[in-house]
Amino acid sequence: MSLTARQARESENVFHDWKDGPFSHLRRLAIPQQSSGAGFKFAANGHLFEELLSVKVYCDALTGVSGDDLDRDPIVADLVTSGRITFSRKKASHVVNPGQICIRDTKASWDFVCEPGTRVRVVSIPRHLVFSGRGSLGVFNQSYLSDVAAPEVRFLVNFLEAIEKSSDDLDRSCPARSIAMDACAALFSGMLTNQPHGVVHDHPNATVKAAKNVIEGNLDRHDLSPAMIAQLVGVSVRTLHRSFSESNDSIMAFTRRRRLQKAHAELMRHGKAAKVSEIAARWHFADASHFIRHFKSFYGATPAAYLRSQGETDGKE
Repeated sequence: MSLTARQARESENVFHDWKDGPFSHLRRLAIPQQSSGAGFKFAANGHLFEELLSVKVYCDALTGVSGDDLDRDPIVADLVTSGRITFSRKKASHVVNPGQICIRDTKASWDFVCEPGTRVRVVSIPRHLVFSGRGSLGVFNQSYLSDVAAPEVRFLVNFLEAIEKSSDDLDRSCPARSIAMDACAALFSGMLTNQPHGVVHDHPNATVKAAKNVIEGNLDRHDLSPAMIAQLVGVSVRTLHRSFSESNDSIMAFTRRRRLQKAHAELMRHGKAAKVSEIAARWHFADASHFIRHFKSFYGATPAAYLRSQGETDGKE
């Protein structure tokens, strides 16, 4: 979904079709007036296996309510990789930053605010599957908030990746889908039952991973900077620098390496026909000499010498 500024301002009926789709638990959706001038974009890519939804979402600024106080409302997990989502109800409030996950029972409706440019992995599963086999629903927490560094969250993420890789088998096999849904329901059930106490803090590794996601998606932008990355990740510039330093790296060093690797791939693709000055400009190096110097430092030879050596190697094979 991509809306112009005018369409975003007239957004009341834009989300009408969502009431019968996989995001049917969302209601009273609205694009904040202060953000509508830039238009609105929403994209979701993933799978729906019967009633188990696993998608990666990009969403601009959006507000609304998740859940309608009904038994049919699902259990929903939001794993944020950039941006920020705030969920609140009565006395409870969760700010989900990059590298954090929030699992919610949407039978208890939650107001939410999604910041512009938020990327999030959304997983939802029918509530009755998560609660089946339990003698009392009173033992369940209405929400769970944690860092992705927590062992149970890492296990869940690995499980979801396995589901994605097995999507063809799941599409073909009803028993496989049932097993996947039962396993996911058991994971959600365990996490909502055994919610840890205490405040959730940003984990440096999670912040670095979220920042790298942002960098990968914006390598072609000339204005990519620590300030922009920090804003999209949802942390301060100081926290961003500190998180990278704790991983023995720096933000711009990582960005330069990835741009060099992109430039290297383009160089190899075009071979002798490659124009170094154009490649340097495309990947935002100050000029050709600046690019050549960094390329030689990273790959041990200038682009021209590197191409010659690769040609000689190919000739010997």
